[in-house]
Amino acid sequence: MVKNNKILYRTTSEKCLKRGYFDFKNGQIHYGTAGKGPALVLIHQSSSSMEEYVSLIPYLSDKYQVIVLDLPGHGMSSDSSSEPGVEEFTDVVLALINHLHIDNCSILGHHGGALMAMNFAYRFPERTKKIILSGTSGLKTEAEKTEFSQTLANKKKVVLEKDGKSLLLAWQRYVAYMPDAEVNDVLRPFLNSVMALMRPYDAHYAVLKWDRQSALENLSVPVLLLQGILDEFVSYQENLLGIIPNAEREEIENGGAFLFFDKPKKCAEIIDAFLSK
Repeated sequence: MVKNNKILYRTTSEKCLKRGYFDFKNGQIHYGTAGKGPALVLIHQSSSSMEEYVSLIPYLSDKYQVIVLDLPGHGMSSDSSSEPGVEEFTDVVLALINHLHIDNCSILGHHGGALMAMNFAYRFPERTKKIILSGTSGLKTEAEKTEFSQTLANKKKVVLEKDGKSLLLAWQRYVAYMPDAEVNDVLRPFLNSVMALMRPYDAHYAVLKWDRQSALENLSVPVLLLQGILDEFVSYQENLLGIIPNAEREEIENGGAFLFFDKPKKCAEIIDAFLSK
């Protein structure tokens, strides 16, 4: 990362991302690394892939060793042999940093990925420096969880209709999610979501099933809560400040559900400021 009057400049490209695989249980996990410095692991949201961070990585890789991965059942990683949960996804992150011989790291997770970051810090505080929980909501009621589960079921049923009209509607939703983004930046998360429909398991359900109360209350590392103020999937995040010890919060103006595609530079500035403290 290059700084000039506190302005970050994009000095590398995604071509600098070195990719590889490692074995995990019944398959392989796809990962990438870029840069040198303190380790920073980025965990994507459900129905996405490590491509979620291709616009963010170049702003951070001059100062940090940025590490990304495709969780099982996502991107170019193998599917799990049974429905995975937050604990298995967390185990994958541990296996990755062990594979790379990294003693400790900071972790950023977005939406569902924030739960893996949270759980990693809860289970392995000695391996964790700081965590950034992006796009994570306050605790949901059982009624809210049920409503979200039904929304997911409807999404899978509608998007796979043969006439293709539902794909156009889905594309229009993604454009609305990212009003300031270029077409190519909208295309990446849209295609990720479509490809995820062909995988055997939907990781959104794993996120809903995991009880995070204990982890939230017992985090011992510094925590940054990050939210795009236009992210319609996030609610009551500010309430987490009263639950998580040693937490602070930042908002991204005009940032939406795919924050790291449409506001990577601003996100990088906030991330660097937090990690540099």
